[in-house]
Amino acid sequence: MPTAGAGNKNQVLQTGRLLYGKASDGSFYPLTVDASGNVQSDGLITETIQTELLAAQSVAASTQVTSSVLSVVGIKKAAIFIDHGRTSSAAFGTQGTEYRIEGSQQASNNDTWRVMASVLCASTACLAVAASADVAAGGGTVTVTSGTSIPARGDTVFWANTVSAASSEWSRVLSVSGTASFTLEDTLTRGQDSDTNLFTQAEHFALILDVEPITRLRVRVNNNASGTTLGVYSRVACITEL
Repeated sequence: MPTAGAGNKNQVLQTGRLLYGKASDGSFYPLTVDASGNVQSDGLITETIQTELLAAQSVAASTQVTSSVLSVVGIKKAAIFIDHGRTSSAAFGTQGTEYRIEGSQQASNNDTWRVMASVLCASTACLAVAASADVAAGGGTVTVTSGTSIPARGDTVFWANTVSAASSEWSRVLSVSGTASFTLEDTLTRGQDSDTNLFTQAEHFALILDVEPITRLRVRVNNNASGTTLGVYSRVACITEL
């Protein structure tokens, strides 16, 4: 691998000729020049964190919500991150909420959307947990009211913040102390009041897709998937790779 300052300077680069570009960490990466004289990366991966395709929001029972559309022209791969939370301890009907990742081969029009992947959420009854005190941002222990349901170790719980959906939060349970409290694997990003609804059976999904052959990408939240549906919370984000 070339070292800093190696080679001759002020050379004219020709089509197909190999050169090396120095990154900020001091490493060198191979680059090529195309027929128009433009420098192209050769195996250098660039990841772009996109804005959320669907900001955290409530999705009413028996409805569908569609995320914003992301152009993936020139993009090779996309990682889709889906966060799902319950708003009731009751069970769904035949099946739970469905998340469909859809792609299109055209730059516009709605009749070209096709399902590329999908995930189906749990439908069985979950636990509603009542905290006896507020938990500040950075806090990791949740004290519950006497006699309330308490999640099990390893459960993912969802704080359904009805005042501000953006302040809702997902947490994983590290340990449980009898029927009095439980500890989270990671401390809270946002403070949560004791009257914030807290439910088990929250779910996370991460899907990595080859999107090079398509032009557009979106995610549809299908909360109309069974005879009995309940309100949920959804959040969808994406990272792309050039």
